[in-house]
Amino acid sequence: MMSRIRHLLSPRGIAWAGTALLLGLAVVLSGCAQQALAAPEAGAARVAAAAPTPDTTRTASVTGVGKATLTPDMATVRVGVRSEHRDVGRAVEQNIRTAQAVYDAVKALGVEDKDLQTSNFRVYQTTTGPSNNPRQVFVVENTVIITVRNLDDLGAIIAAALNAGANQVDDLSFGASNYEQALDEARRQALEDAKAQAQLMAEALGMRLGPPRRVSFGGGAQPVARADMYKAMPMMEAAAEVPIESGELMVQVQAYVEFDLLGP
Repeated sequence: MMSRIRHLLSPRGIAWAGTALLLGLAVVLSGCAQQALAAPEAGAARVAAAAPTPDTTRTASVTGVGKATLTPDMATVRVGVRSEHRDVGRAVEQNIRTAQAVYDAVKALGVEDKDLQTSNFRVYQTTTGPSNNPRQVFVVENTVIITVRNLDDLGAIIAAALNAGANQVDDLSFGASNYEQALDEARRQALEDAKAQAQLMAEALGMRLGPPRRVSFGGGAQPVARADMYKAMPMMEAAAEVPIESGELMVQVQAYVEFDLLGP
């Protein structure tokens, strides 16, 4: 035993032990290196397996058009009262009195308070008269919006406003109360038109039409028909001479649809 210990403690024994230790460390490090090199490969395999496959679905994008016709059943007219006087108080007083007369006249023909609205009231100073004798006056303008729900009364209501003192008719437009129903009908037609186009495309390409992927609408704004602007007409007979034709309104909608195209 003592001889063996002395052998290990000898220079040759110590050198042998050191060599064995280095070989063991080399083996351990070599195993770690192999694991480290294998880990990225396994990770790459997992990433490759999780990568999504490209979308090869074929689609057809079409635009369908739908239209619906409306018959106007209501109108909006803007009548104005313009007054002027050298004294601002007198100008305002005169304008308010005339505007009230206009309100009373149209209400007597069945226009309700909810269908009357003051949209503009202005007071300003200006110069009037010939250039050799100018004078400063105050001008008061008052605009009343009247909604007429029975077009048969429209001409009489305008004439009543003018006879009551209104001296301006700035705008006359027609609308329809059943706009929402017409919009739904136009959208339905647009979708049917889009589907028919896509079906034709699929048959021509030897494929089958799949379900829609995306649907959106365009257009469909509420139509408004505007008549020619009226001029100041102080007499009822003059108002009756102006023809009032409401015509028709058109609602137009576009349907943008993307369909899947399937194999035969």
